[in-house]
Amino acid sequence: MSRFQYIAAALLIGLPSTLIAQEAENCWQSAVSTILLNDAANHTEYATCLAACDANADCAGWNFRPHSFDAAIPGNCQLLGDIYQSEPSDRAFCGQIER
Repeated sequence: MSRFQYIAAALLIGLPSTLIAQEAENCWQSAVSTILLNDAANHTEYATCLAACDANADCAGWNFRPHSFDAAIPGNCQLLGDIYQSEPSDRAFCGQIER
């Protein structure tokens, strides 16, 4: 685990339970207009994607798509500034932050 992943994991311990509970939600969200810039190379696991959204005051929600077909390929994190709609997905996880 990288140092960033340890920090993100430590942050998750202190996050409200409403964020942790969303970890199991299989969905994909669309943004009306705003997809935030994201250091995606450091947000390649669900925990680090969630922590990145929580750390960004402009983030309203996130999508995370793991690449389970090959463990050597990291997942993909998308941070959203607004949420248009949420749809069920068997290939991705998503969540929203209540601010």
